[in-house]
Amino acid sequence: MYNITGCVNTLIAALLLAAASTLADLIWARWIPAHRAVFGLIHGALLFMVLGLVLGVLAARDRDAADSRPLPALAAGGELLAGLGGAAAFYALSPFIGWWAMLVAWMGLWVLTAVLNRWIRDSPEGLGLTLGRGAAAAVLSGAVFFWAVSTIWLGGSTRNPSYAVNFAFWFVAFLPGFACLLLRPTDEG
Repeated sequence: MYNITGCVNTLIAALLLAAASTLADLIWARWIPAHRAVFGLIHGALLFMVLGLVLGVLAARDRDAADSRPLPALAAGGELLAGLGGAAAFYALSPFIGWWAMLVAWMGLWVLTAVLNRWIRDSPEGLGLTLGRGAAAAVLSGAVFFWAVSTIWLGGSTRNPSYAVNFAFWFVAFLPGFACLLLRPTDEG
């Protein structure tokens, strides 16, 4: 069994990031006439800043009363840099491996996010377990992300997408990643 708070946090995080990603899809479709690296870098930075903000707010709700660190700001700043780095990695790798670079960047971001989440939560969890969570998030979320991105972006409907479908795809793409990072078994005893 898993802690109910972790289950709720997982759903909240996946819903919020699905909404942010769908909004980004709308912006790309309506106001960005051609793909340029600068837009991708901004997109990656802002999307993962939102992810960090969500993780930071969730961590602040659960933290020890003695911890006065500005967790939402720290997490948002850390993830903004991670998202910028992930987008830069995509643009550096894409000439060599094409759209597979998106999957590599996505998976790398989940490992970085696991480490950041451990730090902002001041978790006693060992680094090996944290990296294992990040790897599981990368593989599980990466598999769904690859399918979702193939459907959303490479399926030919980027200029007139179905935003309800995009939202659903983004939700299922983010859900396994957040589940790996936020779910904790209940203490059985």
